[in-house]
Amino acid sequence: MNKPFKLEDIPFEETLAEEPEVPPIRDIVARDPASRETAHLHWFRHTKDGFLNTIFHVVLKHCPDWFVSEIGRALVPLVRWSYRKKIFPSRIERNFAILTRGLWHDPAQEKRALNRWWQNIGRTISEFCIVNDLWKDARISVEGIEHLEAARRTGRPLIFTSMHLGTWEALFVAIHDGLAGPSIGPFQPEPNRFKNRIVHAIRRKRDQYLFPPGQRSAYRLHRLMKTGRYSMTIFIDEVRDKQVHLPLFGRKAPDRGNAVVAAKIANACDGVLVPTYLKRTGPARFKLVILPAIQGQDATTGYDVGKTIKALNDVFEPIVLGHIEEWYMLGELRLPKNFEQGTFSKSLAEANTQRRLNEAGNP
Repeated sequence: MNKPFKLEDIPFEETLAEEPEVPPIRDIVARDPASRETAHLHWFRHTKDGFLNTIFHVVLKHCPDWFVSEIGRALVPLVRWSYRKKIFPSRIERNFAILTRGLWHDPAQEKRALNRWWQNIGRTISEFCIVNDLWKDARISVEGIEHLEAARRTGRPLIFTSMHLGTWEALFVAIHDGLAGPSIGPFQPEPNRFKNRIVHAIRRKRDQYLFPPGQRSAYRLHRLMKTGRYSMTIFIDEVRDKQVHLPLFGRKAPDRGNAVVAAKIANACDGVLVPTYLKRTGPARFKLVILPAIQGQDATTGYDVGKTIKALNDVFEPIVLGHIEEWYMLGELRLPKNFEQGTFSKSLAEANTQRRLNEAGNP
């Protein structure tokens, strides 16, 4: 008989993302360009960014919540200037223009909206410093608690699915510390080892086990969820193969990734999928919205993976489009070059135009 599996059996240190092998310092002057680039990234850029982020975090975590949020917003112009030669700001601008086409009265209005996207991201990065305090300081309200209660009444393990909206780490906090803890799940590490250490320390403080990618983590999540002792929180708009596959935005549904994992774990533990998301209501203030559980489980086979991904997309795609100024993954989305000529893009532009006209007629 297998020994009962508990979080206490797992050293918390194993939730830290695996760090890359340290390149020899002599590679800083190596003839091979790839070796030289790796060494410069490790010894200079990541170390510099890590030092600044650590100082930033240590100082701001002692400041008032609203002040931390405003500092993040205020630093945005400097950050955008420092990224001016990178590729991803242009990708963000293109994605924003395509997904909001038809929504704006004029280019100036679109520019202001794009600025708000950057300001929200600035706030989000700063708010990581005080994210553990947001729930206990009553800075997160809840809408849809009746849907949570309905899911609880099934007596089945809860699997919360979400998107990277607002300060998404606060959703982990609210569920773990307030609504359905202890809550476990996977997470996607940052490329910078220092950022991963900061986030790891934040999660250690609230004693929440979130696991990095890998077979061992997947095995542990399955075993833990089958005990029925935990809920799970999983973001299904993760980056995989340099692409964000959900929401679909008219593209082919993925056959791998976190949405597939969520459905399979739900089937393994007889769990129920509960969509939820976070939206900003002010500086370091949020509303957590809980939606009705995803239906369609077969009594014998559980969730059909393909149908479940479609159902999740039907829930989250309109939410992301309606809160595009708060969606972090806009910078990781890589839309096809001919996307604007496709049926989805044209239908979306028409819907945006109608939305703009409706809002103009109903101020």
